[in-house]
Amino acid sequence: MENLKTKYDQIVSKRKELIEQINVLAKDETVKKYFELRSQNDELANQQKKLYKQIKVEEYSSCNHIWVNTLHDYDSREGRSYNYCGCIKCSLDRRVFHLMESYHSPDWLTLDQRIMYDFMRDNHAYEKGIETHILCDLDLAKAIYSKIKKVHPDIDDETAIKYFKVALHNIRDTKISNERKESRAKRLSLSPKFNKWNGWDVSRY
Repeated sequence: MENLKTKYDQIVSKRKELIEQINVLAKDETVKKYFELRSQNDELANQQKKLYKQIKVEEYSSCNHIWVNTLHDYDSREGRSYNYCGCIKCSLDRRVFHLMESYHSPDWLTLDQRIMYDFMRDNHAYEKGIETHILCDLDLAKAIYSKIKKVHPDIDDETAIKYFKVALHNIRDTKISNERKESRAKRLSLSPKFNKWNGWDVSRY
């Protein structure tokens, strides 16, 4: 008990010294300016976060989604299969539900994942759009769709999907070296080390 009290008194004494030093620094104009700027920055960061969420929700709400299957999961206990889809246009990704089942808490989600989860949990209208029934890595799918839109900015969704399927078919059936894979990844603005080019990633159901 005496040891605990001694340690406690030492901490109290040390904190008292620190508080006295803080009070002295708080009178310095430079330090005052620092805390003022920190406060302004924190306020702007909160505003930025709120606006970012509003922008993403608006993107998700206004998008006529094109869905690809990004994860095929089988629950052996229930004997049921689950397909989690992502949109190649706005990046909305249903895999966040799979993450929630694993984490059991939204606190483990990134900001973007949390926005997606809250949006899809509260708004079933997000399910609108076109189901392509294609299993594909979402980053790869978005990259190919982005290139199609860049070349054909006014293309309609149905035609874009046809082009998209052709591109995936070529990737799936054409064997190339690792160097060519890296070069192709760069052209699609993916990481040069992107390695998800096998048939499983782009096969049709």
